[in-house]
Amino acid sequence: MITGGGYGQTGGPAPRSRALTVTLVVLGAIVLFGAGVALSWFLRGGNGGGGAAGPTSGASPTCVATTTVPGVGLPKPGTVSINVYNATDRTGLAASTAGVLKGRGFTVGEIANDPLGKTVRPSAELRYGPKGEQNAKLLSFYIPGAKLVQDDRTDASVDVVLGEKFKAVRSPAQVQKALTTPVVTRSGPGCSSSPAAPPASASP
Repeated sequence: MITGGGYGQTGGPAPRSRALTVTLVVLGAIVLFGAGVALSWFLRGGNGGGGAAGPTSGASPTCVATTTVPGVGLPKPGTVSINVYNATDRTGLAASTAGVLKGRGFTVGEIANDPLGKTVRPSAELRYGPKGEQNAKLLSFYIPGAKLVQDDRTDASVDVVLGEKFKAVRSPAQVQKALTTPVVTRSGPGCSSSPAAPPASASP
């Protein structure tokens, strides 16, 4: 009795114990593998690695639209002193144009032929020094197609040098529209830059 029964009772649990051990080993391996995968993912994401790079590289480029009003910040005609010169062979052009600009409020100084004797192809050259940049920009709204030319003068005066393509000073309504019509400029990698044409080159 002791011999047969004893071996049956004491030997039975051994296979179950080995199976439990194997199960625990497998579970431990799975846990360690999962922890390793999680740690690897965390390290890649925290350092801006492969996991974070995908959405960034696929993001759409931005396009920024900026709206401005051209006349904002420009001086009033009454504060601007100008000289009017004729660089064409049209007699009396400087005098007649100076009269129009004076009627719009500009302070007119000298009226004569171009002292530099240049050939001016566009409608006009607006010559100004560093202090007269804003004054020249204002005048560009009155004379479409005018070219702004900076020189080394020290005051804020502007020389209006009438050229071959000069036709007429814009009407008050045209000037007002050009000064107050908002201009939208788009820029950025998401769109091509498309600024409006400079007011000086607009049609009269």
